Amino acid sequence: MDITYTDREIAALIQERKVLPDNKRSKFRRTKNRGNDVYRLNATGERKNEFQVIVRMSIFNKLNFSVILGVKVPPPKNLFRLKRYNGDYHLHTNTIEEQEVEGFHIHTATEKYQINGTREEDYAESTKRYNDVNGALKCLFADANFEDPYALQDALF
Repeated sequence: MDITYTDREIAALIQERKVLPDNKRSKFRRTKNRGNDVYRLNATGERKNEFQVIVRMSIFNKLNFSVILGVKVPPPKNLFRLKRYNGDYHLHTNTIEEQEVEGFHIHTATEKYQINGTREEDYAESTKRYNDVNGALKCLFADANFEDPYALQDALF
């Protein structure tokens, strides 16, 4: 059974206070996947939702990255992607609006895109708030109400 969230429910999940584990750098689990390094970090929300932060970075192009916030859901989906912060490595098109988005951009899950049958977080807006993967991670921590989002004084990646 697929889960569909309303825009209000999505916003509540994003704003749910999340606690970062101590020693964040060592808590990210690293794997390799088709030319990418992938790091995963689990966090629990104050309402006991289980979240996962995923950082995917190309080993060939430093601008080819995604920083993702998902909430764990039952199979078959397992992870519902709430936010995705992408690097400046491709042109994105918002298919419903038929709008092109250039440069660094932030994806947000929407009810409209779920109903349309596309990826829940396929809607995106361009941003100038970050210019690398560490900046994108800091933005995600700040935007998604992680406890002490600026605790990352040093770059993690």
